[in-house]
Amino acid sequence: MTKELSFRKKKRLTSQVLHRIEAYLVGCVSAALLGLILTASFGYTATNVGVSMENSLVHGQKVLVNRVAYLLFSPGRDDVVIFKAGGTHTYIKRVVAVPGDTVLIQDGYLYVNGEQEQGDYEKMADAGLLETEITLGENEYIVLGDNRNNSEDSRTSSVGIVEKSQISGKVWLALPYGGSRMKPL
Repeated sequence: MTKELSFRKKKRLTSQVLHRIEAYLVGCVSAALLGLILTASFGYTATNVGVSMENSLVHGQKVLVNRVAYLLFSPGRDDVVIFKAGGTHTYIKRVVAVPGDTVLIQDGYLYVNGEQEQGDYEKMADAGLLETEITLGENEYIVLGDNRNNSEDSRTSSVGIVEKSQISGKVWLALPYGGSRMKPL
């Protein structure tokens, strides 16, 4: 009977390896807890209702909202914001005009400060309240949905001009939904 030679070293779990695994697990758990605490302190999740923000957001998609962004800064043009209008109804829309801007919808196109909006938006069938030129005052914003012909936004009397005090935060991340990927807004 011959004995075969083996050049393989048997691997053993040493205390050093166990300490590394433990440190890795503690790091992962700590990072997850820190993320939850920061989200609870500075942000929250909300759900998009309706089709007014398609193709950016779909009905039922959850978003992360930064609730402190506008404590330090004002909303900017092209920001996606969450706000309350008409009492308790919450909306998610895109800021298209900021304080001091003049706004007009003419022949289905948005004009801000006399310049036609650039972007991949379809021609609007209804100008609503924006068929006459409006100049925004301090802390006033115009918001529109990305799906312009299926959106209740600043063109309607139920929303109108949005005051900064109505805006509760900046939508900064769309969570995956129905096969979509997580994406910043």
